[in-house]
Formats: sequence, C-alpha cells, structure tokens
Amino acid sequence: MTLQVRAEPGQEPRGREIDHYLQGHGYRHLGEAPLVLEVGADGLSLIREEGRRELRLHLDFATGRQGYRLAHSGHQREGLIRAMGNIPRDSHVVDATAGLGRDTLLLAAHGFRVDAWERHPVVYLLLADALQRAAHDEALAPIVERITLHAGLATPATLGTPPVAAVFDPMFPERAKRAAVKKDMQLTQALMEGAPDPDPETTLQRLREAATRRVVVKRPLHAPALGPDTPQGSVRGKSVRFDVYAPAAQS
Repeated sequence: MTLQVRAEPGQEPRGREIDHYLQGHGYRHLGEAPLVLEVGADGLSLIREEGRRELRLHLDFATGRQGYRLAHSGHQREGLIRAMGNIPRDSHVVDATAGLGRDTLLLAAHGFRVDAWERHPVVYLLLADALQRAAHDEALAPIVERITLHAGLATPATLGTPPVAAVFDPMFPERAKRAAVKKDMQLTQALMEGAPDPDPETTLQRLREAATRRVVVKRPLHAPALGPDTPQGSVRGKSVRFDVYAPAAQS
C-alpha cells in the first residue's frame, strides 16, 4: 500500500517539502492500509479512508482537555511524574519514544528539559508540526521551549550529554488491535505496521548505560517487565504502569 502526501489549495509548497523529506529518508509505507498525510492550513493530519468512513488524526495540544491538563493540572499526580521520583525540575531527561508527544509534553510541563526522539518519519512530522503550533499558544509556549525534538533513534552516540533520566515506551502488544481501540492508536498502528520497533531490551540497556539516575519504562498493566532485570519499583495506574530501573553502573 501507499502513503500519499496531499496538500490543500495554497499548501502545495509545504506539501512538496514534506514529500521531499520522506523521500530523502527513504520512507516506504509497508502497512496494508493506504494512508494520506494531508497538509492543511491548520497543520498536518494523518487520514485513513475506508469508503464513507474516515479516520483522521490531527495533533492539537493547544485546545481541549489535553491543552488544559498541560497548562493547569497538578503534574505531580501523574504516574509518569511520580515514577521520576525526586529528580529536580529543570533536569535534562530523554523521551526515547516521543510518539504523539503526550508524555514528552507532560515531562516538560513538570519543568524538565526534554530531548525527545522519534524514529518514524511520519510520526516525527506530525509531532513537529503540532509542537510548532503549540509554541504560539501563550499557555503552552513556556512548555514547548523546554522540548528539543530529534528525528531518529536515541542511542549513546546520539544522546550527547548523559541525561539524568530517560523514559521509554515500547509499542503495546498486538492485542491492542481490537475494534474499540482509540482512533489515534488505530492510525498509528496502521502507520507502524511492517516497521517493527528495534529490539526493546537492547534499547532499555542502552538507556540504562546513558542515564545517571533512572530509566522509566511504560508498560501495559499486566505485561511482564522488560528485560532480564527486575525493576527497582513500579508506579501503577488504571491501565498502565511505570517500571523504574537503575542505571547500568548501579545494577
């Protein structure tokens, strides 16, 4: 199948720029469902068209519940933030799997300086576009300023200065492909199909070698721990948990 870049009237130059970006990265959509990356005046949208039914993913951090939670909620109540422990705000942390940016923004909203990495070119473009728009929102601009987004894999060679902590979210198991799953998950799974993650255990080990205080791994609530080592502890939520690992040098 294919992924088509489609531009609305007046957005053709941006459409060509995105098309060249994907070609330059050698991107090929390997999934079974045809997808459209639409370039509009309000940003990028990922679309799956099935007859009269359309699934559309458009990231917008400045409106709705997501924007309010980032700008106004108490972030210390979030499971991810609790899993970060007593790491000082303004610490340098890495989000090794930025995805749709929700954990990245939560970390930055708490005060961390976040290097966020996304390996999939289309997901990277969607997130970069949404962050650029959020930077013009008065409430979110200070949060976005603390985020540096990178395309590619977070490895010791690319991380530069060792982070105080790292967050890693391996893709959830195949059982998430049920009909009731949210549309953003349906679309990202259709996009990622045929492009599996690198070995997650190797990624965890590399992050443990790089981080100086801890690595937090996001897991489905009842999934086994990742890797051969037992986590130091876990923070459990309704559907996910956050396993905490010590740096490799301390294990």
